[in-house]
Amino acid sequence: MKKSAKKIAKKIALHASLWGLALLGLTSCSEDFLTIYPTSQVAAGAPATQDIIDQQLVSAYQILLLDSYADGNLVSIITFGDVRSDDLYKGGENLGDQVAVYRHSQYTVTADNQLDGYWGIYYTGLQRCNAALLSCSNAEGVPPSILNRLRAEALTLRAYYIHHLWKAFGNIPYYEETPGPPYYTAPQYTAEQIYAEIIEDLDAAIATEDLPLATTAANAGRINKAAAMMTKARAVMYQKDEARYAEVLADMKTIIESGQYDLIRTSPDAKLTANPITWMFLREGEFCKESIFEANHLPEGKSWGNSWSGYGNYLPKCAAPRDLNDPTKTFDAGWGMFTVQRGTFERIFNEAGDVRKEASVIEWPSSAYDYEGSFQVTGLFMGKYAARTGYNKNTTGDAALNYENNMRIFRLAETYLNAAELSFYAGGAGAAQPYLDAIRARAFGDNAHAITATLENIKLERHRELFGEGQRFWDLVRWGRDETGKTTAQVLSVTDVAFHMDRTWEDYKKYLPLPKAEIDKTKGTEHELAQNPGWN
Repeated sequence: MKKSAKKIAKKIALHASLWGLALLGLTSCSEDFLTIYPTSQVAAGAPATQDIIDQQLVSAYQILLLDSYADGNLVSIITFGDVRSDDLYKGGENLGDQVAVYRHSQYTVTADNQLDGYWGIYYTGLQRCNAALLSCSNAEGVPPSILNRLRAEALTLRAYYIHHLWKAFGNIPYYEETPGPPYYTAPQYTAEQIYAEIIEDLDAAIATEDLPLATTAANAGRINKAAAMMTKARAVMYQKDEARYAEVLADMKTIIESGQYDLIRTSPDAKLTANPITWMFLREGEFCKESIFEANHLPEGKSWGNSWSGYGNYLPKCAAPRDLNDPTKTFDAGWGMFTVQRGTFERIFNEAGDVRKEASVIEWPSSAYDYEGSFQVTGLFMGKYAARTGYNKNTTGDAALNYENNMRIFRLAETYLNAAELSFYAGGAGAAQPYLDAIRARAFGDNAHAITATLENIKLERHRELFGEGQRFWDLVRWGRDETGKTTAQVLSVTDVAFHMDRTWEDYKKYLPLPKAEIDKTKGTEHELAQNPGWN
């Protein structure tokens, strides 16, 4: 299945680069995030064939492969939130290595001095999804069942991309029709209005009968209804929209009870690893029964000279120790970034027999592996995306940037944890217990480690299960308290001279400042952007 899926991914990527940009006339991630170059016939109202719609949709999918390396900032969507949490440090060679990421981790970014690229990537995603949806509206000769599916995929991708901007920036420009000249500006929506747009898109996708709940191997990497449901769950739970909890819980139950997904309880290949979670994050585990949706990376294309292109994944190189000399030849050396905070590691992975400990964190003693001198080094490194030898073999780009590790965006374990939390809100510990039991049984390989499904225990299991998958910061913000009862401010405000940590959490920092360059572009226009409260 993996070989077939990779071929499909390569076909998708090639379509995106050769046709998606050339024929559509869509901008690459340029300095002006709203610029649409007027070369698209479809934008002028011309009929769209299925081939045109496919090309535009494939171009929208390509955003998943760009992640957030754009403009040279090495912080992936996985680590974008986690370096602001209690899980990861910035790490690296020294403080100045990726200093923008360090400022991000310390909550000291400013409107004119922050991570570049993140804004441009997801607004380009909005553009491309809008173009695909316009083509769907102008479709000619496309069978209704296919057209409905393609439209639902585009709606889900648009909601997924915008939900990242919404969580990061809150009050942002939004448009569904191409802004006109001369300024290419769009109205600024409140965070609440953006949330409503996200939900509208997802509800429409979920209601589409022609969008399958799960994709087959031949279509691995495409949006399915479960991915739309999971995106909605993240948005609704982050918004704390209690009025929608029941419908989201029903979605989670639909996924779990469908029989089309399952938790990986034992490794299918003990020669590779006996650990089921470790196996799931190997290339052999891509698109497994637990996978709902993942970004399908190829070991090719990305280069230092062009950070807006290619199909590879650079996170593994970031996350491996510097100057690593692995005698087993299993892991490559890396850049020593995103080191794991030892206090958190020792607190949450404190039970013998929990397979998540080994899968999530690798402890490399510096005396054996020679990586001393790194910044914020703890001896603990991310395990799920560790740089494995051979995963960037025969790359056509720069090897460091082109590992083939797929980004796991949604997996069934999160569905169970969502169901546990939402069931607790609806009916208490008894209602949540079966979902928490399933997660614990997989973690320990038996039913002897059940714990009562209190809200605190559900939060703790979520922390353990999804460690290193990019959810911790957003969970802390939405909960207001962690699994120990500490407030978000108590967890995130840290002064630790030894690890160069001096940060203070305030509620307004939930949103990053809007980029000053984007505000400046709108000065004097009808849609002048207002900065988020608390930021200059």
